[in-house]
Amino acid sequence: MRKLIVTAAVVAAVGYGFFNSHLRSNTPNANVVAYSTTDEAMQGAKGKGHSTLPRFHELMAARTPGAYTVKFPLTQNGATEHIWMQLVAFSDGRFVGLLADKPVNGNQYKMGDRMTVAEADVEDWMIRNGSDVYGGYTVRQALADMPKEQAAKYGITFKD
Repeated sequence: MRKLIVTAAVVAAVGYGFFNSHLRSNTPNANVVAYSTTDEAMQGAKGKGHSTLPRFHELMAARTPGAYTVKFPLTQNGATEHIWMQLVAFSDGRFVGLLADKPVNGNQYKMGDRMTVAEADVEDWMIRNGSDVYGGYTVRQALADMPKEQAAKYGITFKD
C-alpha cells in the first residue's frame, strides 16, 4: 500500500468549508452551495478534475507538501452532495481518507468518518499548502462565480 505524507492535518474547520461554499447557497449550512446538475461550467470543472488525476498521482509520487484531498459524490437519503475527503492512503485504485466537511443530507456520515472512494468516482482533487493550491478545478469555478472582491479574500494561488 502506498501511503501519503500529509503535512497539514487541520483542514476541515479552517480550510475546506470554503471549498463547498460561495454565494449560491440557499441552505442554512454556510458550507453548502447548490449547483444545478445542468450547470455546464461546474460539470466541466468536475470533468477536468477527473481527467487530470494522472497529474495528482505525479504530485503525490513527488511528495508535494500539503494536504491531499479528493472530491466525490456522497449519496444518502436519496440526495447527493459533492464533498471533500482528506487522504490518508491510496491503493489499488482506491483513495482512503476522512470526510473533511459535515454532510448535509442525513446523519449516516459525519465529518471525520473514514471513507474509501474508487478513483473512478473522484470528481476533483487538490493539494493545498497554505494559499498555494494544485488542482481544485471545482474551487476555481466556485471562485469564478463569486464577485471578484469576495473571491480575492481567500487569497488562493493556483499552481498549475
